[in-house]
Amino acid sequence: MDKKVFSNFIKSFRKESAKFPDKRVGKNSVYKMEDIVLSAFSMFHMQSSSFLSFQRIMQRKEGRSNAKSLFGIEKIPSDNHIRDILDDINPKYISPMFEQLLSSLKKSNTLEKYKYLDSYLVLLDGTNYYTSKTISCDKCLRREYSKDSITYHHQAITPIIASPNIKGIIPLMPELIGNGDGEDKQDCEINASKRWLKRNITLDLPIILLGDDLYSREPFCKDTIQNGKSFIFVAKEESHKVMYEHINFLDNLKELDLHQDNQGKAHKKELWKYKFVNEVPINGNDDSLKVNWVSVEVYDKNNKRIYYNSFITSIEITKEIVSQIAKAGRSRWKIENENNNTLKTKGYHLEHNFGHGKKHLSGFLFTLNILAFLLHTLLDYLDENYTKARESSTRVEFFNTIEVLTRLIYFDSWNSLMKFLTRDRDAPLLRASDFN
Repeated sequence: MDKKVFSNFIKSFRKESAKFPDKRVGKNSVYKMEDIVLSAFSMFHMQSSSFLSFQRIMQRKEGRSNAKSLFGIEKIPSDNHIRDILDDINPKYISPMFEQLLSSLKKSNTLEKYKYLDSYLVLLDGTNYYTSKTISCDKCLRREYSKDSITYHHQAITPIIASPNIKGIIPLMPELIGNGDGEDKQDCEINASKRWLKRNITLDLPIILLGDDLYSREPFCKDTIQNGKSFIFVAKEESHKVMYEHINFLDNLKELDLHQDNQGKAHKKELWKYKFVNEVPINGNDDSLKVNWVSVEVYDKNNKRIYYNSFITSIEITKEIVSQIAKAGRSRWKIENENNNTLKTKGYHLEHNFGHGKKHLSGFLFTLNILAFLLHTLLDYLDENYTKARESSTRVEFFNTIEVLTRLIYFDSWNSLMKFLTRDRDAPLLRASDFN
């Protein structure tokens, strides 16, 4: 455990954000760039859109604030000034902070716990984070229902590291889906995923990509392999008709490999049945990519089928690892339940419009939100006081408590705040009479 996880991150982020491009010139630079960036980040980390307004009041009344003691913010800019400056900064400048946090997880051997099939499962999926019928920018995606009904929206790929054996996920640097790159067609999830593949180093980790049926097309499968990564993608019959004609022919000839095993314990015991075959053509072209195919059926203790799916993979399937491949494929639900759902309903307010701007603002704030989620994940693993403080409350309850405390009380450090939150486990509760 490391009590300096948060303070070290803030120091690094301030140093990094001081390098961000600044459109201001001369005497207009009243506020430092790092104060502007950290002011925006503080709202997402504290999960409170009103954090800065209350710290301005505390600064005015007491001559000090939690914005300074926790985030190092010398002067708190106005919300409008924050939005104006950040609108010109491409979210790519935040990337080093994701790499730093991921590196900390690796150095602490925390990341090792997520290893699966001697690799790391990275789940890909697109999510919406902004929608409007009136406000738009050049990067907005358009959905036209009629001539008089157009919806503008922003989406992003939100990759995560996950494991079937571990509760919780590790969010990675997102890839924004947006127009404005010189292409006539609208940007899309697959194009964004291709960009992510090319630019994402992910600390040179061995990676297996997971994705839904959208990803199981030959071009993206080839791109994945060419970028040195493996894949396990959902493959539906209606979108792979030629491949399934080949598979069904083999099935009729009884030439598919069969396997089954029992998983779970006691009343949760399940029977998993597998069919698999290696080296099947993904389509009908003469030079078609050869992939390995597996289907999995899950039955409960009453022999009722409760799950079915089929996947293609670049990994050779054997009876020894078929169950692991199926479990990996089935773990795709984690990106929706443990990532997107957390971001939308557990305090991060992902779909809230924190500011749209004309260039990069919406995407920059969205990326800060994901960065806050990753920092919280790191604190869960490496900050003992934070972990202890979080034990008996939900994420929303925990940050609601922090919001109230930081409105009323000055804390000289993050550790002081965490110690205060855990003091009631070892000391008498504070009473109103204590302040008489």
